[in-house]
Amino acid sequence: MPAPSETLPAGRLRRGLTEPLLPFAALALLAVAAAAAQQTVLCWASVGALAGYSLSGSV
Repeated sequence: MPAPSETLPAGRLRRGLTEPLLPFAALALLAVAAAAAQQTVLCWASVGALAGYSLSGSV
C-alpha cells in the first residue's frame, strides 16, 4: 500500500469518466431524442441543462 503522501495517477477509465464530454454528450443525445419524440418540455429541459452546464464552467 502506498504512503499517504504519495498520489497515484488516475486510471484511463476514471479520467475518461471525469471528462466533460461524457455528460455533455448524454444531455445532447437526450435533447435530440426528446425532440424526435416530440416531447417539448423534456427537450427544452435538456437544452436548459446543456446551457447551465456550459455556463457553469464545467466545459
